[in-house]
Amino acid sequence: MKLFLSSYRISNPQKFSEFVGKKMVDIKIGLIFNSKDCKPVEVRQAKLNEHLEYYKKLGVQIEEIDLRDYTQPHDVLKKFKEFNVIWLNGGNTYCLRLALAQSGADKVLREAIEDGIIYGGDSAGAIMAGPTLKYFDAADDVSVVSKAMYDGLGFTDITVVPHWDSVEYGHILEGIEDLLIADGYRTIRLKDEEYLMIEDGQLLNK
Repeated sequence: MKLFLSSYRISNPQKFSEFVGKKMVDIKIGLIFNSKDCKPVEVRQAKLNEHLEYYKKLGVQIEEIDLRDYTQPHDVLKKFKEFNVIWLNGGNTYCLRLALAQSGADKVLREAIEDGIIYGGDSAGAIMAGPTLKYFDAADDVSVVSKAMYDGLGFTDITVVPHWDSVEYGHILEGIEDLLIADGYRTIRLKDEEYLMIEDGQLLNK
């Protein structure tokens, strides 16, 4: 199981390419953008277009996997298998978690990752790989979802605290980290240029 977790996008394309084991032009990424579903339609589309252009400039092959199009786990898994990397984008953590549950993706994503597909994620996507989403409602509006879920996917015991030292979120994240540590969770702070590479539970950097 391989995880590439970052605070903001892919800050080191060379390391990402090496970790995936392919040249950037040969990497197929399925982009899960459902963390933005709580935004107005036109705002979400504009953000999606911006991100697709960003990834294309990196040289990778990119396609959105809109989890709203799926209700059966086996259909999601079949789609996942078309890619080398499944990337969960930043945005509202609870909006993303609900989309994973409603599509059944949370039931099959582990199978996909254990079969060799790489889990990638930044910000909310990086948090999602860990054991819990507790306390991040201090940064993300939980009221935008009909059902708040606080369990992460549990692919690692690390809870990523992204955007560390950022002007906008820095002071909020310090409070979140304090609560996580007090509750017994292992945390790692990531600044926007930082990332984690995890393989079979072993942290390869940081």
